[in-house]
Amino acid sequence: MEIITSINATHRPAHRPSKSGPQLTEVRQFGVDGLMASTASCAQMRDMASSKKIHAGETLFWEDDTIEYAYFLTDGTMKAYKLLPNGRSQIVRFITVGEIIAATGFEAHTYTVEALGDCTVLQLPKKSFDKLLAKDPILMKSVTNKLALELQQVQKQNLLLGRMPATERVSTFLLDIAERQNPDRSEIESGFIIRLPMARADIADYLGLTIETVSRAFSKFRRDGLIDLPRPNLVHLQDQTGLQRQGAL
Repeated sequence: MEIITSINATHRPAHRPSKSGPQLTEVRQFGVDGLMASTASCAQMRDMASSKKIHAGETLFWEDDTIEYAYFLTDGTMKAYKLLPNGRSQIVRFITVGEIIAATGFEAHTYTVEALGDCTVLQLPKKSFDKLLAKDPILMKSVTNKLALELQQVQKQNLLLGRMPATERVSTFLLDIAERQNPDRSEIESGFIIRLPMARADIADYLGLTIETVSRAFSKFRRDGLIDLPRPNLVHLQDQTGLQRQGAL
């Protein structure tokens, strides 16, 4: 069994060989944290995978496009949105490094994905990747786990839109982004820098608020000493506990 965790590094043993089972090896190749597969599957993925650069504002695919690849984000941040019948759009997800951009369980994409800045994605042909999933339960389980995390994000957004006042929506959003950007997934502490590659308008769209309401919430948190804003796209988390009290975490 091998763990695929990051790009362009060498193989190194993760565990010593045991008499009762196969040697486990950590493979730093694909830049997708937590993606696991058998040794044979890893070799096949290396053969089929390719890296694709997407520049800021470019679209990776459109809603209803036929799915040709499975995509994983290895650098940057992207937004996923749906087009509404009235011609407007609704952001349904912000995609961060290591997350699945699109799996292959459907025939067509269910939303449009656009790069918020320069991004890099790992792409694997749909048919080949589906065959690999079907014969490798380890890979299937790790992909399923990632999709379950995506579902949790959707459920959290539904809670934000349906139950929380404006300040709670913004504070919960900031803490969620901080958690997803924390590389070792340990507890977020005061002093953490949250990077916001998305514009205030995108945050407002995602949270179902106006830009003015989002800006007022940021200003309130700053006055209360919960955050500082050294730059519009950087949030210095000064009081994590206080920010938590603003939301329903």
